[in-house]
Amino acid sequence: MKLTITDAAVKQLKKNFPVNSRLLLSFDDGVGPFSKVGVCSLDTSYDIIAVDKDAQTPDYDTSLDSNFGDWYFKGYSKIYLDQDMKLDYKNNQIILSSESGIMDSNIELKDLTRDCLKTKNSGII
Repeated sequence: MKLTITDAAVKQLKKNFPVNSRLLLSFDDGVGPFSKVGVCSLDTSYDIIAVDKDAQTPDYDTSLDSNFGDWYFKGYSKIYLDQDMKLDYKNNQIILSSESGIMDSNIELKDLTRDCLKTKNSGII
């Protein structure tokens, strides 16, 4: 399984996430500490989550090769992913697609690294 990330998407990832973070492709099904709610519709929804390299993420137990480092995802959610996927940035949106079409046209980027959370909790932003 492979994820190809376009230059435009890489630029957005670098702009939004710390360099030393670990990236998670999260199928938002309401399971795990990073899901706020499952999706009760026919749509599938994904998030890209940045966590610290040493963060405990037992739900994200499977790696995904990409041209922007290894990513991790919930192994059981593999059925909702395709063999060759592409992450792109167009019209101010992060888009996940594959040979079967668009998988999610508006992926949310979530920085859950310690530094970002400290900044948010201190009221700086």
